[in-house]
Amino acid sequence: MPTEKQKQKQELEALAVKSDEEIDFSDIPEITDKQWTGAVRGLFARPETRHISIRLSAVDLRLANKLAAAKGLPYQTYIKSLLHESLLRENAKQPPQ
Repeated sequence: MPTEKQKQKQELEALAVKSDEEIDFSDIPEITDKQWTGAVRGLFARPETRHISIRLSAVDLRLANKLAAAKGLPYQTYIKSLLHESLLRENAKQPPQ
């Protein structure tokens, strides 16, 4: 007997081979222009990221973990946001070239 995940995959595969005209969209409400008022393009777009390794002192890492937990964030996300804010501040200090 197929699992729920396998059933869902089979349904999606069956839909993928159908044309739009063959798919019943009647249970999906139309989206009006009014619903798009205030919409922001790219709000959920994520910038390209790269995987790196970095050595941090154990003290700094413990502190980052503690502060991140207090904010309800994963420590890597917290460190990344601190680095980003610091780089923007430093860049703003630089004279235009």
